[in-house]
Amino acid sequence: MELIRAASAEFERVVRQLPADSSEQPTPSGISVRELIEHVVVGNRFTALLLAGVGRGEAHAMLAAKQVGDDPVADVSESAQRQAQAFFATSPEQQVAGPNGNVPVAAYLRFRLVDLVVHAWDLLRAARLDETLDPQTVVGVLNTVEPHLDEMLAFGAYGAGPSGTLPADASPQIRLLDSFGRRP
Repeated sequence: MELIRAASAEFERVVRQLPADSSEQPTPSGISVRELIEHVVVGNRFTALLLAGVGRGEAHAMLAAKQVGDDPVADVSESAQRQAQAFFATSPEQQVAGPNGNVPVAAYLRFRLVDLVVHAWDLLRAARLDETLDPQTVVGVLNTVEPHLDEMLAFGAYGAGPSGTLPADASPQIRLLDSFGRRP
């Protein structure tokens, strides 16, 4: 569970360093920097609501309005704190409403970790900043998701998935990104 804090901190670190003129830049996710930050903030808040027992439909309705205002860093930070608190207050075995039926909180956590870290890289790429992610966080996320990669990819939200062309000595960051359809 501590890894959710590290992944959230990494995403926030990236948002803090984004140039002011980067909000409309396209990301590898196919949406703009601004839209990607909105996506992650909504995801954080949505997760906190689901873990608190709010149904998917009601949570969607509660988050229908724009979720990122004039201070994206504050919105990222606040939503990440809510999400982390919700994960810490919930048993990893508890069931939560996933997009295709109920899943254990531990599985939902893996999806959120990937969302935060891979999208942090997406933002760095879009803004043409140094694309190096925190190595300790990357290794933690990779070690957490790698044993579940097939089930995560079956969800269908990660583009092309692994390229199958990585050298044996690829770095953990390259392995993580490649696993989820990014080709750095």
